[in-house]
Amino acid sequence: MVEKRKKQFILIFLLLILVVEVVFLVRRMTLDKKASQTLASVTSEKNMIEESLNSLNHSTLENYVTSKDLLTTSNKAQEQVETSIKKVDEISNISGKVKHQKGQLLTELQKDSKVIQLVQNKIKVSQEMRDIFGTTPFSKNTLVKNLAITKSVSSTLQDDLTSQVSALPKGEQKSALEEGLKEVTTQNQTLATLDKEMATYIQKDKIKTVPSSDEYKKLDKAVSELKNDKLKKTYASQLSLLEQEVIKNDPTLLNDDKKVALTFDDGPNNTSSLQILDTLKKYDIKATFFMLGSMVDTYPDVVKKIHDAGHEIGNHTYDHKDLTKLDEASIKQEIDSTNQKIEKLTGEKPTLLRPPYGAYNDRVTKVESNMSIALWNIDTLDWKTHNPTAILGEVKKELQPHSIVLMHDIHQDSADSLENVIKYLKSQGYTFVLANELIN
Repeated sequence: MVEKRKKQFILIFLLLILVVEVVFLVRRMTLDKKASQTLASVTSEKNMIEESLNSLNHSTLENYVTSKDLLTTSNKAQEQVETSIKKVDEISNISGKVKHQKGQLLTELQKDSKVIQLVQNKIKVSQEMRDIFGTTPFSKNTLVKNLAITKSVSSTLQDDLTSQVSALPKGEQKSALEEGLKEVTTQNQTLATLDKEMATYIQKDKIKTVPSSDEYKKLDKAVSELKNDKLKKTYASQLSLLEQEVIKNDPTLLNDDKKVALTFDDGPNNTSSLQILDTLKKYDIKATFFMLGSMVDTYPDVVKKIHDAGHEIGNHTYDHKDLTKLDEASIKQEIDSTNQKIEKLTGEKPTLLRPPYGAYNDRVTKVESNMSIALWNIDTLDWKTHNPTAILGEVKKELQPHSIVLMHDIHQDSADSLENVIKYLKSQGYTFVLANELIN
C-alpha cells in the first residue's frame, strides 16, 4: 500500500514538473514570438532611419547650412533611434537565438545613434559658420573679406573660428577655410603694424611727421594688400593726406603712381569673354567684370570661370536699364537680383555698382548705400567703333595715372584689341590693379 502511494506521489510530481515545463515552454514561446515581432518592427523602423541617415550623409555642406529641414530630420531620426533602443532594451526572458538577435540589433541601433550625432554636429557647426560669415557657399576669399570688417580679430574669436572650422566635414570647403584663417592671421599682423606706423605719422587726422618716400611706399603696399574694402578705405584716406606732403618733398613719387584698372561691361558670354580671360591669363593680369544679371543667368559657368581665375566681379544691373528713370523699388530689384545671382554662383556679393550709361542720382545711392559707384575715366568707345586701332587710340589719348578703362567683353573687336592695349600700358610703365583699389 505504501509502495503504491509512493509511486502515485512520484507520478503526480513528475506530472507537475511536466506541466510546469510545458507552461514555461509555452510562455517562452509566447515571449519569443512577441520579442521577434518587436524586433521585426524595430528592424523595419531602423531601415527607415538608415534611409534618412543616407540622405543626410550625402548632403553637401551648402545643404547643411541652408536647409533647416536637415536638422529637423536628424533630430527626428535621433528620437526614433532612442525609442527603438528603449523598445529593444526592454525585451527580456527570451531564448538564446532571440537574445542574439536582440544584441545584434541593439549594437546596430547604437551605431546609428552615433552616426546621427556626428551628422547633427556637422549641421549645427555649418549653420554656425553661416551665422559668422553670412554667405554661402564658403570660400577662402569670403572668409577673409567678411572676417576683417573690424581692425582686428580677437584671439578668442580666432580660436573659436579655428574650432568651428576643425569640426566641419573634410573637403575642399574645409581646406579653403583653413587657408582663409591663415590669411586672417597674416592680415591681423599687418593691421597691427599699420596702426603702429600710421600713429607715427598721423594723429587725430592731422599729420604729425612726414614719412620718406620709401616709408610711404611701404605703407602704400601694405594697404593695397588688405583684403577688406572697408579697411582699405579707412587707411587710403590717411595715405592720401600723407601723399600730398611726401610729393612736395619728392615729386618723383608721381612716377610710381601709374596704376590702371581694366574693366569689362555687359557680359559675360561664352566667346569673346573667354578670349579675354585667356589674354589676361597670358599676361598675369587681374581685371574687373561688371556683369548683367540676365547674362549671369545665361552663362553661369563663365561667371564661375571668371571668379575662379581671381578676377573681380561687379554689378551692372539685371538688364541695363537707366536707373535714374526708375523708382526706388525697381532700382532695388535691378541691383539686388543681380547681386543674389552672382553671390549664389561665387559665394561673394559684389561691392561695386556700375550704373548703365554711368547714370545715377541720389535715389540710386540711397537704395544701395553699401555699394561703391564705379565709373571710368577712359571710354575706349569700343561699343561705337568696333575697331581695335580706334580702341587703342582712345587709350593712348586719355591715359593718366589711376585710369579706369571701360571696355565691353561682349564685343569680339574688344577681345581682339585687348592684347595691344595691355602691351601699350606696360610700355608706359603702368601696373594693373582691380577697380576697387582705384575707386577706394
